[in-house]
Amino acid sequence: MGELYGSTIDEARRRIGSSAQLASVEASVRTDGPDAGTRRLRMIAGELEVELLPDRGLDLGQVRHRGVPLAWVSPTGWPRPGAGGFGASFGGGLVTTCGLLSFGPPSVDAEGEHPQHGRYSGLAASVTRAEVAEDAVIVEATVVEATVLGAHLELRRRVRLPFGEGRIELRDEIVNRGARAVEPMVLYHVNLGWPVVDAGSVLHSPAERVAARDAEAEVGLASWAEFPEPVAHYPEQVFAHRLPADRRVAAEVISRAGLGIRISFDTAVLPGMFQWRVAQEGAAVLGVEPATAATILGRADARAKGLLRELAPGAAWELGLDIDVIRDRPVT
Repeated sequence: MGELYGSTIDEARRRIGSSAQLASVEASVRTDGPDAGTRRLRMIAGELEVELLPDRGLDLGQVRHRGVPLAWVSPTGWPRPGAGGFGASFGGGLVTTCGLLSFGPPSVDAEGEHPQHGRYSGLAASVTRAEVAEDAVIVEATVVEATVLGAHLELRRRVRLPFGEGRIELRDEIVNRGARAVEPMVLYHVNLGWPVVDAGSVLHSPAERVAARDAEAEVGLASWAEFPEPVAHYPEQVFAHRLPADRRVAAEVISRAGLGIRISFDTAVLPGMFQWRVAQEGAAVLGVEPATAATILGRADARAKGLLRELAPGAAWELGLDIDVIRDRPVT
């Protein structure tokens, strides 16, 4: 267990009147603006503060460490689900979950119509646990993606903030509650913004090879690792990172000032990773996106390449990420 404000956790507990001085989970409902009526959960574990979005599948909104914002937030914010398409409601935040049946461009198959990056971020979670435990702050919830006579998937999410470690542990279990096999597709869209992302910030990738998605990305392929100076107009660039198989890996983004984020995951269950870069004034964002399939071209492409995996009735997948804050790391 780490430290809080220069003291051990045990020392801190001997000096406080209530654990709420160090850690808490606070529930609220937005009362104004395009997100009026939507729920928020605010997790506080010492120097780490995480905003959770229950009406968006318990995704992560803004995250702050020692008061410094780490996530990129888009101009749309998080309006009520169903308020426009993906481009009008993608709020960013530290983690937007894409799936559970598709990510990438819109597509149609036997499971029905899949909007861009799937339906997940428009689904409301049922919060089942929100508490300060002995060694961490923990929130758990269940999200269901289902259609009548179609696929029926249940995701059980756990977000845990261990005390004194500057870490977010996100764990998902996806259970097939239907009567037939289903082929889930899941991508964790981790969106990093200023001041982590700025000119000179560096992405350290575990990739064996990096490829451009399209002609726009080809322009920046030689410099994919370093974030450029933002300009007035910068078409988005997407790069595919080919990862080593069946091992624990980590991607790191470090700013010139030594502030950064480490994203750790298992390539046995998340074999794909993509990088989304927009170096534009008003939209400087770097996305790091671990995924269950090594294609960003959608469900049809995943099927054609044999990248979809069946989940049998009653069976479950376990997925997840660890996200660690890095302080005072020199850029190399």
